[in-house]
Amino acid sequence: MHKFMRALHNYLGLILFIQIGLWFLSGLVMAYLPIEEVRGNHLRQRVNTPWQQATVSPQQVLSTFDDNATLRLTHRLQTTPSALLSTPVYQVNSNDTLFRFNAVNGEALLPLEKSTIASLAEAQYQGEGAIVDTVLLSTLPQEVQNLSAPLWQVTFDDDLETRFYIDPNTGAVTRVRTNTWRLFDFMWMLHIMDYKDRSNFNSPLLIAFSASAFLFTLTGVVLLYRRFKPRRRRSIFKGQSF
Repeated sequence: MHKFMRALHNYLGLILFIQIGLWFLSGLVMAYLPIEEVRGNHLRQRVNTPWQQATVSPQQVLSTFDDNATLRLTHRLQTTPSALLSTPVYQVNSNDTLFRFNAVNGEALLPLEKSTIASLAEAQYQGEGAIVDTVLLSTLPQEVQNLSAPLWQVTFDDDLETRFYIDPNTGAVTRVRTNTWRLFDFMWMLHIMDYKDRSNFNSPLLIAFSASAFLFTLTGVVLLYRRFKPRRRRSIFKGQSF
């Protein structure tokens, strides 16, 4: 049994030593990186929507649609020479078609144009780069695969290779991606061993390696115990007759 435990421990060590090292390294890097910088919150400006300024009621908007129409509250950003503003907006879904109305004056809103998106991206940007590309994506890259297309991708030429992903309806930044985020995401991939989507924490590969690592630890404890367990002292009276 002792030989079997030692052989199992050695073989498991050979199989696991690289992945265990990657677990420690990835965990260390993710713990070291400030989460706010990973999310890029320091690079974008947020604006509150002043719903107290709304003068048009939802009932007024819905009165022009059939009874199956639904309404939700949203917003739209706009720039002025001195500030970035957020306007309250009603979004109506009627027969799978979306309509947007300014909640202040009831005006129907048209889709945002490329030049407007670029201006809004620049107004929300808190870094030191300039816009080098603005493109509307119908197929999203891996770094924002959990979002829904279409999205505007605005790229800046700063040291972090910052990209803003902007909602085409609101003009607001939905995600910020930088080299800091990409490093964190790569380490996360190594940590959870999901090399495709980087999101499945219950992958069979991770479960198998985690179970093997536990077994490796358990056999090590058994071997350590057998190595240092107290030996029974031979009785000084053994073999003597009285």
